Parts: sequence; structure tokens; C-alpha cells
Amino acid sequence: MKQMMIDMMGAMMPYMKMPVWVGVAFAAVGLLLLVSKMVSGKAPFLGIVSWVLIAIGLFFIICQGMGMFLGMKPNIAFFANPREFDFGTRVSFWQVGLALLVPGVIFKMFSRA
Repeated sequence: MKQMMIDMMGAMMPYMKMPVWVGVAFAAVGLLLLVSKMVSGKAPFLGIVSWVLIAIGLFFIICQGMGMFLGMKPNIAFFANPREFDFGTRVSFWQVGLALLVPGVIFKMFSRA
């Protein structure tokens, strides 16, 4: 069972860039909505964007915990070029999760005000 979970985690790691970029897109939209809220006083979707960011951030933090439980160090290689044996900048899942969770919490605080 543990080996199957290790294999699954190894298979999913290359596909984790897409949720990161989705989270970055939601963070950018949230920033625009936050500016809109400060200027006009209303931003109806800021609460939804904040919950999506919180969910994606918690997903990455939970994946980091599960990977550590399995004895792995889950990370994402940004800007990698395997043809030149350049494996890019490696970022741990917990760092990605925290980078998405914090703006989500901040946007959530401003969505209520």
C-alpha cells in the first residue's frame, strides 16, 4: 500500500505546475478585485477567489505532509530543461502552499470589510 502511494506521488509531481499557475492566476485576479474594492467599495467575487486560493494552498500543504509521511521530498522544478541537465529552481510544496494560502487569507479578511 505504501509503495503504491509512493508511485502515485512520483507520478503526479510533474503535473503539479498547472494548479500552481491556476493559483497564481487567482491571486492576480484577487489583487485586481482588492484594488477594485479599495477604489469603488465593492468586489463581489473577492470572497470566492479567496476561498479558491485557500483551498489550493491547503492542498499543497497537505501534499507536502503526505509526501513527508511517505519519506519523499515533494517539490516542483520551475524553469527546468532536462535536455541540458538543468533541473531548474526547486520549490517545496509547502512553500507553494504558503505562498497561495497567505494571499487567500488576506483577501478573505478584506472581502468581509
